[in-house]
Parts: sequence; structure tokens; C-alpha cells
Amino acid sequence: MGARHAGHIRDLTRIAPPSIAVITNVGTAHVGEFGGRDQIAKAKGELVEALPDHGVAVLNADDERVLAMAKRTSARTVTYGLSSDATVRASDVALDDHGRPRFVLHTPEGQARVSLQLLGEYRASNALAAAAVAREAGLPLGQIAALLSAATIQSQWRMEARTRADGVTIVNDAWNTNPDSMTKSMRALAAMARGQDQRSIAVLGRMDELGDDSRAAHEEVDRMAAELRLDQLVAVGGEEARWMQQAAERAGARSAAYMPDQDSTLDHLQRALTPGTWCW
Repeated sequence: MGARHAGHIRDLTRIAPPSIAVITNVGTAHVGEFGGRDQIAKAKGELVEALPDHGVAVLNADDERVLAMAKRTSARTVTYGLSSDATVRASDVALDDHGRPRFVLHTPEGQARVSLQLLGEYRASNALAAAAVAREAGLPLGQIAALLSAATIQSQWRMEARTRADGVTIVNDAWNTNPDSMTKSMRALAAMARGQDQRSIAVLGRMDELGDDSRAAHEEVDRMAAELRLDQLVAVGGEEARWMQQAAERAGARSAAYMPDQDSTLDHLQRALTPGTWCW
């Protein structure tokens, strides 16, 4: 269930009352609409407040705002994450040469190895949330690990990687984004390109609904991109793109280009994309 304002999730739970509620994080998506992370946490917590006494709240132990939601429900609480205190946790998280996470899954019933088919280290956290729900639904540990290792992308435009005939790999991550998801995706791009010993290009558009934090958020994202030592950053469209390009240059990016629109971006990429390049 999603929301852009307080009360949206509460209304949705009246239509579809949950028995298991998962809260993955309190990030920066729609922060301009809500007015801050604390307000986002308050809105997301409406989901656990809707649980019946016999329900289960599955909470991310690595996010303190999420973990605090345990006080807002009379339901039983299960936690997941990298924390040693989490009910369902991961250890030895690492990326293979294609940027796919591998880890050891720990539950009260034992442990099992998981090798995800999805791109990006952050996928491990999502997998732990799924494992916690599957465990509550009665699946045994071995089956949970096997199903996670076989899972593939089910939604479009979220880290979809396609390698063209000329050896260029396009990572389509074009769905609506925010500073947290953009940073995680760039980390994945850097890991994938390094694993293959290939070039990396990040094409970045603006992020909406960030309110007064918009400029700082755009600049911080590109400072992070510079620190990851990507080979080239391409910021597309408007004032926000200028902020990103300038922040990347100040942070010592290898190459940071500003493009005013999609047409100029395509022209630029046709020259920049050489065989063996990863473009996100």
C-alpha cells in the first residue's frame, strides 16, 4: 500500500484489512508532500496500526523509524535485516561479478545460502522481508531459500538489464525515483561494471516531490556518484540537472555532462556508448 499524504494508507486498510504488514523503510520518496521523514513514518505506520491482535508486523530492523513502529500495534512483531538481533537476517552479503547479491539467510529454524538473480545489493533487504513473510505463511527454510534464488523481476523498469548485440548493457531503471533508490541503484551500477571490468555511464533525470530539500538532494546524489568513480555522469533536463552536473564536478567526477533534453541525450549516448559499457 502506498501514500502521498497522511490518511491514505488508513483508508486503504479499511478496504483491504491486512493480516501481515511489511514496512521496508522510511526514505525520502514524496518527502516534499509529507514535510519530512517523521511525517512519512507516521503515515506508513498506519499500516501496522490496522493489524488485528492476531496479525503480524514485519519490520526492518535496520531502519530505526520502522523499528519504532512496533509500539504502534498490538500485533506480534517479526524483524528482518542485517542486525544480529533481527528474527530473519543475512550474513556474508556479497555481490557476484554481475552485481547480484549472495548471502547466508538466518532464521530461528536454521540457515541456508541464497543467490539472488536480481541486481543490486539492496535486493538482499527486500529478500529478507519476503523470507520473513514466507516463514510466517508456513514455508520451510529450504524452500524459502530456493524460491528466493530463483526469483526474477516481475515489474517493469526496475533494474532491467539487457545486453545489446554490440556489447553495450542497458540497465533500465526508469520508474519514479528518489534520492535513496537512486543512490542504491548507482552503487549497483558501479559494482556491475567493476565486476565485468567495463565502463559505467549513469544517465540521471530530476527527482520530484522533494520540496525544500530538492537542491540539496540532487547535489548529494551526484556527489555520491562521483565518489563511486563512475566513468561518466549525464544529467538531463532543467535546473535540477545543472545542480547535479555542477555538484559532480565539484566532487571530482571523472566526467559530468549536462543535456537539456532527451534528443541531445540520445545524440550524446550514441557517441559515448562503446562495446563493453554499462549504461544505467
